[in-house]
Amino acid sequence: MAEISPSAPQALGVPESLATVLKWRDTPTPLSEEEFNLAIQELGTVVQALDNHPDQLGRFARALGLVVLGNLHRDHGLLDHALPFYHLALQNPADLDDGTPRGKNELANAHTNRGICTLSAGDKDELPDALADFEQAIALRKEIPAEGEENIRWGLAASLMNRGDVLHRMGERNEDARATYDEAIALLEEMDWQGNAGVLQRLALAWANRGLVGDSHEDARRCFEKCIELLPDPQNPAQLLTLCNALLNRGRHSLGVGSDTEAAAADARKVLELTTPHERDHPAPAELSLQGRHLLAHALVTWLDSSKQGPGLAEDWIGDTTDTVEDALSVQRHWEQQGFTGLRPLAGELFALGLHVYRVCQPHFFAEFLIESMDPETSPGAPFADPMFQATAARALHTVVNEVAQRAASSTLEPADVEKQKKILNSLRAADQRLAALQQKYAPPQQEEPPAEMV
Repeated sequence: MAEISPSAPQALGVPESLATVLKWRDTPTPLSEEEFNLAIQELGTVVQALDNHPDQLGRFARALGLVVLGNLHRDHGLLDHALPFYHLALQNPADLDDGTPRGKNELANAHTNRGICTLSAGDKDELPDALADFEQAIALRKEIPAEGEENIRWGLAASLMNRGDVLHRMGERNEDARATYDEAIALLEEMDWQGNAGVLQRLALAWANRGLVGDSHEDARRCFEKCIELLPDPQNPAQLLTLCNALLNRGRHSLGVGSDTEAAAADARKVLELTTPHERDHPAPAELSLQGRHLLAHALVTWLDSSKQGPGLAEDWIGDTTDTVEDALSVQRHWEQQGFTGLRPLAGELFALGLHVYRVCQPHFFAEFLIESMDPETSPGAPFADPMFQATAARALHTVVNEVAQRAASSTLEPADVEKQKKILNSLRAADQRLAALQQKYAPPQQEEPPAEMV
C-alpha cells in the first residue's frame, strides 16, 4: 500500500480539511492498524474543527468526513461504531446536498452506505430502516440527469439492487423485488458491461439475485443461467463468488424441483473445481466449497431410496458421499484452528448426513468417523464443545448402538455374522467412552460455592 502521510495538525482550513477527507475516502481498505488509527485521528480533527461551520463548503467537508468515518468502521467490521457516524452525517441532509448533482450524489451515497451497514448487521427488525435509506438514495439519483454519466447509472443500479435485496429478506414483496432488479438490470445493460469487469460482475449479480425472487421455477432457473452465461471465466474473486452462488442455486433447483441428480451433482462439482484451490485461503470460498459438498452429498444420497436414481454409479455412491463429507469437515476444522467458526452450521448438517450414511450402510466405520469428526486430539480443530455437534453425535450413537445390539442378539444370524456385530458394538462402546472422557476433560470448571457465613 502507498505510504500515507499525516495531515499537519495546524492545517485546519476548509480546503485542507476537505483534502484530508478525500485522501482517506480514496485510500483502499482494509487499512493497517497504524493507518486506521491515523485516519480516525485526522478525520476526527476535521470533524471537530468544522463543527457549526458558517460556510456550505465547511459543512460539506464535515459531513463527508463523518461518512468516511462510518465507511472505515464498516469496512473493518465495526458496524456498531459505524452507524453513529452515518446518523450524524445525515442529521442535516443539506450539508451534503447543496442542490447540485454532486451534492445529491454524495447524499445518496451516505444513505446507501448507512443502509448497507444496517443490512450487514443482520437485525431483521432494522430492515425497514435499510429499505428507507435505499429508497431515499434511489429518489435522489433519479433527480440527477444520467445522460453521459455512467457513475450515476452505476450508483442508481447499486441502490436498486440493495433495495431488491432488502425486499427479498423481508419476504412477501417478491413482485416488488423483481421489478426493482429488472430496473437495475436495464440500467447496467446500458453500460459497457462487456468491457468493464466491475459492471459485468454487478450485472451478473443482479441476474443471480433476481433468480431468488423469480415468479416461477422456470423464471428462477432462467435468471441463474443468465448469470452463469455472463461469467464463463471469472476474472476476479467477486466474479468467482457470484458464479458459484448461481451454480449452487441452479443445482438446488435441479435437485429440489426437477429431481435431476446428475445436473445437481454436475453444478456442485463445478463449484468445487472453482473453490477448492482457494478454500483454505479465505472463508468466503471455503463456505461455498462446503455448500457445494452439501449439494453433492444430498444428490448422492438419493441412492438410499431404491426407487430413485442418484448421480454416477450406484456402487460408488457410498464412498463418494463419505469422502465428500469428510473433505468438508476437514476444511471446517482448518478454519476452526484459525479462529473462524462461521462454517459450523453447514458442517453440522454434513456431519449429521455422514453419520446417517455410515449408520445405514457402513456401521463398522461409524465409530471411526465419529471420533475423527469430534475428538480435537485426533483431529485438531474438531468442534467437540459445540452443543449442536454433541447432540447430533449422541442421537446417532444411541440409534446405531441399539440397531447393532439387536442384530448381534438375532438368532437368525450365522455365528461369524454375530461376531462381526459384536465387534462393531465394541467399537461403538469405545467411541461412547471416548466421548464421555472428552466431555469430562472439556467441561467448564465448576464455580466453588462461597463459604457459609458464620452465625
